[in-house]
Amino acid sequence: MMTPLTKRFDALWKYRGFIRSSVINDIKMRFNRSNIGGIWIILQPLAQSAIFAIVLSVIMKARLPGIDNTHTYAAYLLSGILCWTLFTESLNKGLGLFLENAGVIKKVSFPLLTLPIIGGLISLANNIFLLFATLLILALLGVFPSEKIILLPVMILLTLGLGLGVGVFLGILNVFIRDIGVIVPIILQFMFWFCPIVYSPESLPETFRAVLAYNPMSWMVRSYQDILVFDRWPAIESLLPALIIGIVSWMLVRFFLRRTYAQMVDIL
Repeated sequence: MMTPLTKRFDALWKYRGFIRSSVINDIKMRFNRSNIGGIWIILQPLAQSAIFAIVLSVIMKARLPGIDNTHTYAAYLLSGILCWTLFTESLNKGLGLFLENAGVIKKVSFPLLTLPIIGGLISLANNIFLLFATLLILALLGVFPSEKIILLPVMILLTLGLGLGVGVFLGILNVFIRDIGVIVPIILQFMFWFCPIVYSPESLPETFRAVLAYNPMSWMVRSYQDILVFDRWPAIESLLPALIIGIVSWMLVRFFLRRTYAQMVDIL
C-alpha cells in the first residue's frame, strides 16, 4: 500500500518529462534571446564583483585583514557573490512562482510541487555556469581550491533549499498580499550588506560582528569563502540556522498550500 509520501513522489515521477522539458526550454530561451545568449547569466554577477573589486581594492585600497593581496580580495568577492546569487535567484524564482504561472495553475491539473522543482533546477543550472566561470577566474588569480571543495555541493544544495523554501513561502503570501513582491527586493538589498561579501567580519567592531551572526546567509557566504579562498573546512554547526530555516520554510509551504490552495486559484 502506498503512503501519501510515496504517492507524491510517484506523481512527480510521472511528470519528470514535463520538469525536464521546462528546464531545458528555459535554458534554450536564455541562449536564444540575445546574440551572446546564456553568457548574460554569468555577466551580471561577475560585473558586480569586478566593480566592487576595482572600487574597493584598487581605488580605496581595501584588503583582507592580514593579507596584503588584491587578488585574494577579488577571489573573496567572487566566492561571496557566487553564494549570494544562488540564494537571491532561487528566492526570486519562488517569490514569483504562482503569479507567473497563474494561467497554467488554473487550467491544468498537475502536482503543484513540480513548479518549485523546475524553478530550483533552473537556478541551479544558472549557478553551475557561474561556478565554472568563477573557478576559471580564481585560477587566473592564482587561487586554487583544495580537496575541501568536495563540501561545496553540500553548500550549494543548502543555499538552494533555503532560498527556494523561503521564496515559495513568500510566493504564497504574495498571491494574497501583492506588496510582498515589492518589499522583498528591498529587504534583500539590506541583507546583502549584512553578509561578509565586500568586507571581512574581522574588520568590523565586535558589536557589528554580533549583528552579522543573526543573518543565516552570512554563515553560508563564509562557508563558500572558507572552501574556495581560505582553504578551511567550514564550521558545520554554524550552518544549522540556515538548515533549520530552510526546513521550517518548506513545512510552512506544505501547510499553507493545503489550507489555501483553493483560495489561491480563485485569486489567480
